[in-house]
Amino acid sequence: MLDYTNNAPAQPARSYFSGSNLNGGGAHVGLGHAVGYHGGSQMSLQFKPSPFYEIRRPVGPIRTCEVLAMSQHRNLVTIKIRASEHAALQQCITDKSFRVMVFCAGDKNGIQDIAFPHQSEVKVNGGEIKANLRGLKNKPGSTRPVDITDALRLKPSNYENNVELIYALTTKPFYVAVYLCKTTSVQDLAARIEHGKKIPKASVISEIRKEAADTDIVTTSQVLSLKCPLSYMRLAIPCRSYVCKHIQCFDATSYLQLQEQGPQWLCPICNKSATYESLAIDEYVKDILANTSKDLEQVTIEPDAQWHAQSSVDDHNPYRGNQSAALDDDDDLEISEISIVGGRKYETPSRSLQGTATPTTRDSSSMPRGLWSVSGKRPAPQEIVDLTLDSDDDDAPPPRKKQHLSVPELGDY
Repeated sequence: MLDYTNNAPAQPARSYFSGSNLNGGGAHVGLGHAVGYHGGSQMSLQFKPSPFYEIRRPVGPIRTCEVLAMSQHRNLVTIKIRASEHAALQQCITDKSFRVMVFCAGDKNGIQDIAFPHQSEVKVNGGEIKANLRGLKNKPGSTRPVDITDALRLKPSNYENNVELIYALTTKPFYVAVYLCKTTSVQDLAARIEHGKKIPKASVISEIRKEAADTDIVTTSQVLSLKCPLSYMRLAIPCRSYVCKHIQCFDATSYLQLQEQGPQWLCPICNKSATYESLAIDEYVKDILANTSKDLEQVTIEPDAQWHAQSSVDDHNPYRGNQSAALDDDDDLEISEISIVGGRKYETPSRSLQGTATPTTRDSSSMPRGLWSVSGKRPAPQEIVDLTLDSDDDDAPPPRKKQHLSVPELGDY
């Protein structure tokens, strides 16, 4: 494991419900000191923490979504909220980082993931809240709480807001609660990472050399991409979890944006756990980024941890780099063979445009990719006519490039 230092201080779900044929009810609530109340008995819920929000206090009671019998199609639970009874809600008016959110859990014991009934929707004062209540498919824990702040009427303070969860087809109870939360933006979280924990450059170099010295491992140079595997943009804040063994980094902002949409906290490279608390800046990669041009996409890292710029494919392909000059230089065009068709001979250029010919088999390993030579089968050497020779002037230059020059009939000679 690498050493590190710490310098730090959806897509909306479609509606399954319509009409007013619903069962359920609500209770007028006051401010309690526990997380919430249901009926006369005290009940509290605990949810897994998130860097994107901090639960500050409950707003209303915890309500239970009862199991529905097969004959029942849908039900609802209601939480009524008046701003006059929750003075803390005034913070939502003065500070936009304070938000009112709906949480739901499939159990009331222990620390819970956010989970809503499979078919459910949230309404506030009769209006549907567009939110994804399912999270990522087959990914428990990837559901976010539902932000209802903008749908609430906090003025006048005595206005009664109705928060409803409508659900169907559940075989187990769910528990719904509304909380006032303090949120933190992706930009602020990324800045904390940037100025927080570090994976020292010397530590990374030591790990690379240690791996190269391992006699059980055959080490070669490796390519390090300077692009984020999530956004495919150049790394701006190169980070990774300090438990990851690879050098490849991802961009902190892109990673946090992904987790904000559907929290999983898995490294996009090795799929190991990469919680927010474990993220650190890789100073080795950061140094490479600082000393390379912004259009460079990758570098090569040698077993001794030295690195050098990885040229693009075009730089290694002489055909690509010199294609224009080669095609414009008529003096380089040679007539390499004569084909006899219908008693007449035609020149066959040794280079075909757009790769229509087949690579020559002569010393093909030494030919650059993209360079092509004469195609087709060479006829038996019955008669070879060198058209580059002139009977009047042996020193005359070869003819200009032409694709179909006729040759006199054999009988003319």
